[in-house]
Amino acid sequence: MKQLQKKDPLSSMKEAMAARDFDRAAAIGVKLARTHPKNVELLLMTSVAELQGSHPRRAFTHLSKLAQIVPVSDRHIGMVLQNLMVFARATGDYHSVTALADKLYRQNRSEPLYAEYLANVIIEHDRRVSAAPTYSPEIMRAITLLEAIPQSFSRYFQSQLALAQLYVHVEMADKGLALYEKLVAAQPDNRTVRHLQISAQALTGQVDPAVCNSLDLIENHQETNTQPYLVVAFLRPHVMPDSAIPFLESVFADAAQNPMHRYNAAFALARTAEVRQQFEEAFKWYEKGHAVHREANGYDANQELAEIDRIIELANRDDLSAEAQAKAIEKLSAGDDATAPKPVFIVGMPRSGTTLTERIIGAHSDVHAAGEAGDFARAVGEVVGWGSISEQMALIDDKAARAIRKKYLAAMKGYAPTAKMVANKTPANFLRTGLIRRVFPDAPIVHCQRHPLAITLSIYTTPFANPMRFSDSLDDLADYYRAYEKLMQSFSSQDDAGQIFNLSYEELVSDPETMAPRLLAHCGLDWQADCLEFYRSRQAARTASLMQVRRPINAESVDKWQRFKPFIGPLAELAGPGDDNDTSGNRRTEAA
Repeated sequence: MKQLQKKDPLSSMKEAMAARDFDRAAAIGVKLARTHPKNVELLLMTSVAELQGSHPRRAFTHLSKLAQIVPVSDRHIGMVLQNLMVFARATGDYHSVTALADKLYRQNRSEPLYAEYLANVIIEHDRRVSAAPTYSPEIMRAITLLEAIPQSFSRYFQSQLALAQLYVHVEMADKGLALYEKLVAAQPDNRTVRHLQISAQALTGQVDPAVCNSLDLIENHQETNTQPYLVVAFLRPHVMPDSAIPFLESVFADAAQNPMHRYNAAFALARTAEVRQQFEEAFKWYEKGHAVHREANGYDANQELAEIDRIIELANRDDLSAEAQAKAIEKLSAGDDATAPKPVFIVGMPRSGTTLTERIIGAHSDVHAAGEAGDFARAVGEVVGWGSISEQMALIDDKAARAIRKKYLAAMKGYAPTAKMVANKTPANFLRTGLIRRVFPDAPIVHCQRHPLAITLSIYTTPFANPMRFSDSLDDLADYYRAYEKLMQSFSSQDDAGQIFNLSYEELVSDPETMAPRLLAHCGLDWQADCLEFYRSRQAARTASLMQVRRPINAESVDKWQRFKPFIGPLAELAGPGDDNDTSGNRRTEAA
């Protein structure tokens, strides 16, 4: 007699999964789990169904159980840990996953898999909270975990690649670059590693190695990724091989290509044409690159401009008289950690001279330059929530201001416990000037200004790692600049106590011996001659200005915008009537 084939107990669940009815599949799985509580495949399928369905938070119960019962040698453990990360991304609950990863690590210290996993969870959570670098003891712990992973670990190479990226992120440049050298030597044909190495070299001012490695990929390895071409185009455009031009043109012409590759190709072609004095051709390629980015990344100009108007409206409600500010300082600073360094904020539009300004201040012996640190935005978000800046402004009362202040000062102390001041150079913080003044009415603010056409043309022709969506249209770029100017005028008009120093880039580079001492005096710092020799620093410059800040102050870029003047359309109106030769950057707001 033919033996009846046993029915798969998970068949109904698999059918529901195949039909993409994830809620029904999850319900079946939960029911089956009551009688099969240790069935790994069942619990894993149930968690996947929950993650895909309407109740992703329910998945943590099953995944947490699996992570603790599945041995490290089991083939399912990788899927369990991966789905825990999916849970964190879907729900934003990184705290639960971090706590579980920490528990697994402590219980299995001899298993490097759990050390690597805990480090990766910490890294991803940190980047989720802030795209900009922030002070985080947990990130330093992640470095320690990755450094301790033995070479015998099957994922040793991947763990060290994550470590190299982390070194560069926290400005441990020497360690990062040395580790990249080892990784490239171990896997010379690994393009991902070589691209990351080139980016790290460019970021940390290692221009010759970055260009040489890029050219090696282009000339000897039939490179198809556009990043090395972009590096050469903007760091050493004169050595771009002629063969690169048809390749880049073909990449841009291929609509099936990744939009960022087409964007990179257009900007590399633009820069190459620019150095050949073909300015009209160059501008056309810049326009094409922005068009590709705009198509892939929509931009709601009305929403952005309405947000700036709302920030102005809220800021205008604040009493910013000198007397009110003195009272606010007394109230807010009462609970300060006296050993924490004082903050100084450097704000302005991108390409306005914020990097140069920070390097001058940061060269002072009492100051630590934190770069484009996201700590203030992070502190605000952790206290009042992660809504828009105007929503955050509406929620800040005295209690919230004190909590934000405490968090931020603790972060500054973490960066430099012995420094007297920490400089935060985040251009976009001009949008948070109202927030800064509520939390730190005693902190000097330096507002960097530059000729509007110099700023807008520089933004338009710079391939930022994260391109600014408002710059993809000349009309939108002009409108955004006007909104920025309106916002900063509003703050300056209220500044009875002189908290804001309006610094002209053009005046700074033409007369640094006069302007630099005034800048330092505004920050409460005495003059030191070393502040004009900032270019000797080897600190990484996380900015599109990395080449300029490694040379003495010069005025080479003051009038660069004029080469594109015939093609700029709506941007021309920003200069105003009779402003053709005005490069002061102070047409509307005088320097303090």
